[in-house]
Amino acid sequence: MEPNDKDLKQLLSRGPLIKHGFDARLVARIEEAIERPEGRRHPFLRFGWHGAGLAAMAMLLLFVGLWHWSFGSGGPAGTINLQMAGQTAGTESPLFADANAELHSALLLGLRADPKSEDGSVASSYRTLFIAPTDGQFELEAQGDGIVMPYGQNFWKIEAVSSDAGSAATAQKLIAYPVTGKDAAKTDLKALRESSAAPLTERLLFVGNKYVSVEQNPSDAPNRVYRWVKDMDQLAASAQRATFEPEAEPHISLEEAMKTAEATETPVAQKDAASDQRTEQWSIIRRTGSWVAAAADTAGQSYAPLANKTLTELSTPLPDSINKFDTLYPTWSQILQIEPGAKDAYSSPNEDMLVIVLDDELVIYPYHMLGGDQDPLRIPLQSNESLIMAQWAKEDKYLDSWKKQLATVLVDESAETSVK
Repeated sequence: MEPNDKDLKQLLSRGPLIKHGFDARLVARIEEAIERPEGRRHPFLRFGWHGAGLAAMAMLLLFVGLWHWSFGSGGPAGTINLQMAGQTAGTESPLFADANAELHSALLLGLRADPKSEDGSVASSYRTLFIAPTDGQFELEAQGDGIVMPYGQNFWKIEAVSSDAGSAATAQKLIAYPVTGKDAAKTDLKALRESSAAPLTERLLFVGNKYVSVEQNPSDAPNRVYRWVKDMDQLAASAQRATFEPEAEPHISLEEAMKTAEATETPVAQKDAASDQRTEQWSIIRRTGSWVAAAADTAGQSYAPLANKTLTELSTPLPDSINKFDTLYPTWSQILQIEPGAKDAYSSPNEDMLVIVLDDELVIYPYHMLGGDQDPLRIPLQSNESLIMAQWAKEDKYLDSWKKQLATVLVDESAETSVK
């Protein structure tokens, strides 16, 4: 539904935006929406960008843009003192100002690197970082190859195993198995790694505490792209198949995934999921500050390769069963005042840790602690490396348990030392 004059006046009467404001994320979404060709509308789509709606939105953005220009000192290129970062808007919490702040959060970060070989092919690699408080500051406690994630009461590991697919191309399958708990000892890891696999290259796009988003390319047709969301049991089972048949690929549809949300959380999704349309291929992708669901265009054929790589962001929020603790507490304006080169950011549910993503490093701040801006933890990023997982431990009992278990699970002799 397009906003009318009455709706627009109400929006303007609320004063400056207090969340992200007129930032790069909003600009990108507007540009994408304006340039996106008209196509079949998905039941979960946000709204149309045409006619009176576009004109009304332009008026609103002009107002927001003028306000944002005057926000802080010196306009967009101005420098703002860190001590004033939390005082630039009345609704923003002060940063680096609490002399009694304590640290109780731990974080598992999963990263994927996509180095290109001379022939242009990509064999992804993965690593996991464990960040936890030690003596009043955040430290990189451990790191290791692969993706290590909490699943149920235990930790599981996802590995990428490369093998010759019998052709000029190389296949890379994903395997998943428990690394803690009673089932860990039952895993025949050698057999799992060496078992025959379908001629596919698989790549992780997102890892939650139960579901993962996966991209697949057949080795003999690398330009054909498939995207699925799977639970961990489906991912583990997929490694055992010897052939690839899209119609038989284990996955969960968008409508099935949304049914897991509470009715009060996503009432629109409950209504739309009742329709006959099922979205088999979809993804969980990163937008600045949050993970979102995105539908793939398969030209009306649910199991066909994607017609193009352009994904349509959906309005329905991801339920906690898919993505838990994904609220960014500092405003984007505050984050840019701390690190003007910020590309993305994650914050803890305890509101005691802020991870800012730059082009070549991660910077971790205890962002409420007095003086927390003076000596942040800095972790270098590899070339073409991106974040695909952020799993939080918010209670001391889980923090202590994670430290004990991950000390033996995350072992990497070639680990790169963090720079303080």
